[in-house]
Amino acid sequence: MSHGFSTWQLAITPLSPVHIGTGEDYEPTQYVIDGDGLYSFSPEAALRALPEAACADLSRILSGPPTVDLLKQVQAFFHRQAERLIPEAEHVIPVLPTIAAEYAERVGRTAQRERERDIINQLRIARTYGDAATRRPILPGSSLKGSIRTALLDRVNDGASLPDDIKRLPAHARNVPFQKHLFGYDQFNQDPMRLVQLGDAADVRPPETLGTEIRYAVNRKRQPVTKDGREIAAQAENLRQVVECIPSLRPRAFQGRLSLQELGGLTGPKLPAPELRWTFEELAEACQAFYRPILERELQELGSRGYLDATWRAAIRQILDAQEPAFSARRAFLLRVGFHSGAESVTLNGVRSIKINMGKDPATGKTRYEDLHTTKTVWLAAHEIQQRRDLVPFGWVLVEAIPHDQSFADWPVGLTEQGVNEASAEANWRGTVEARRRALRERLDAERARDQAQREAAERQAREEAERAARLATLSEQGRQLEDLRARLEQDRRANLRQAGGELANRLVVLLKEAAESWPAEDCVALADLAEEIYGYIGWPAGKKKSARKEQIQALRQKPSA
Repeated sequence: MSHGFSTWQLAITPLSPVHIGTGEDYEPTQYVIDGDGLYSFSPEAALRALPEAACADLSRILSGPPTVDLLKQVQAFFHRQAERLIPEAEHVIPVLPTIAAEYAERVGRTAQRERERDIINQLRIARTYGDAATRRPILPGSSLKGSIRTALLDRVNDGASLPDDIKRLPAHARNVPFQKHLFGYDQFNQDPMRLVQLGDAADVRPPETLGTEIRYAVNRKRQPVTKDGREIAAQAENLRQVVECIPSLRPRAFQGRLSLQELGGLTGPKLPAPELRWTFEELAEACQAFYRPILERELQELGSRGYLDATWRAAIRQILDAQEPAFSARRAFLLRVGFHSGAESVTLNGVRSIKINMGKDPATGKTRYEDLHTTKTVWLAAHEIQQRRDLVPFGWVLVEAIPHDQSFADWPVGLTEQGVNEASAEANWRGTVEARRRALRERLDAERARDQAQREAAERQAREEAERAARLATLSEQGRQLEDLRARLEQDRRANLRQAGGELANRLVVLLKEAAESWPAEDCVALADLAEEIYGYIGWPAGKKKSARKEQIQALRQKPSA
C-alpha cells in the first residue's frame, strides 16, 4: 500500500436540533426580541443606532455602582430602544412565541426573590458554534472527531469492564488512562486518532435560509414518577435552558472533508499499532454499531412515553430506511454531537457508570448518589417550558461519504420536497423581517433628517443672533433701536402676523416721535425707510392718521444734518 491519504467528501444532515456550545451567550444587553425575531447587535451598532440623548442616558445608567439593579436598568434601556436597534442588528434569529413573551415579561425586571435578595433573570441564550463573519453555524471538526473517537474506543473495548489498575483510580481520573490503555499509546504521536483528519463542516445552504433557531431544552424523566398510583411531574422537569440550535431535518446542510493517513506497513515506537489504523469502512462501521442502537432505543423509549413529535419520528424512520443501502455499504453512519446528547452517547458500553443524584437521604439529610448504567432523565428540544408532547432529542446527525472525486446521488424525493417547503417558509419569514427593518430604517432616517434640520436651524439662529449681537455692539443707541424694530418686523413676517394696533406698530409710533425730536438726520432717513416698509406690510392707518404718519415720515427725510 502506498503512503499518503485517502480523502472523503462528507455531507451532513442534522436529524435533530444541534447545539454545540461556545461558552458565549446572547445577553439581553446585546439583543432585543421583536415579534418572532431576535435581533443581535454589537456595541458599535448600538452607538450608530442611538441618538445623543439616548447615549447620554445610557452613560448615566452605567455610571452607577455595578449592582443587579444596574443590570436591570441596562436591559430595560435596550428594550425601550428596540425600534432603533433593529435596523442596525447584525444577526436575526427566529424565536418561539413563548420565548418572546417571556422576554417581554421579564426583561429589566426581577425574576424571583430568594433570601431577601433580588435575583435577576439574565435572559441569557446559549449560542451555538458559528462563523463570526457570516453568522452561519458550523459543525466543528473537533466535535465530529470526538464522536467518532468515542465509537472507535467502544469498538476496541468491545464491552469489556475496566482493568483493575484503572478501576482503582478515582472516577474523575480514569478517562485519559483508559483511553491510552484502549488505543495503546503513551505519547500523542502514538494516538491512532492523529491519523484521522477532519475539518470543520460548513453550512452550504442558501443565505436566505435560517442558519439557527432558538429552542427550549427541557428535562424529562425517562420513566414515570408516580404517587398514589398517579404520574406526577418530577422536580427535574422544572429544569430548562434556552439555546440556539441548528434546525433539524435540513438535508445535507453541511459539507466537510475527512482524510485518513495511510502508513502502509510502516511500524515503530512512534506510530500507532497496525490494528488501530482504521479504514473508512471500519470507521463508519464502528460509528454505526455504537450510535444506531442508541437512536433506536430513544425512538422506542421516548415514543412509548409519548414524548416524541410523531412527524419528526416518521421523518427519521423514512431517512433511516432510505439510507439502509449506504449503511450496509459503509458509506453512511450516524453520529451524535453537541450539548444534551446524553451520557450514553459519550460513554462506553461495559464501563458506563453515570453518577445520578438520588435526592436527600431522610436519615442524614445529605444528598445521595448512585452510579448507574443509564440516566434517569433526558434533555429534549421543546417549544414551551411545560411541554410533554411533540418533543425532539438533541444532537443526531447523518454523515454520508463519497470519495473526493465523486458526486452524491440525489437526496430522496419526499425529503427534498420537505426541504423545499421549509426553505420557502424560511424565506418568507426573512422577507417579513427585512420589510420590518426597512420600514423602521426609513422612519428613523426621516426622524434623523428632521432632527438634523432642526439642529441646523438652531445653529443658524444662534449664529445669526451672535452676528446681530456683535453688530449691535458697534451701533449707536439709535442704530440699536432700528435693529430691534427690524427684528420685530421679521418676527411678525415669519409668523404671518399683521396687526395695525400691535406691538410693532406701537413701537414705530414711539420711535417716529423720538426721531423727530432728537435723532441724527442719517438715522431719521433710515427710520423713514423702515417705517414705509412696515406700513407697507401691516397696512397704513385709516383716515387722518394715515396723512399724519406720512407727514412724519416726510419730515424725517427732510431733517437737516447737524
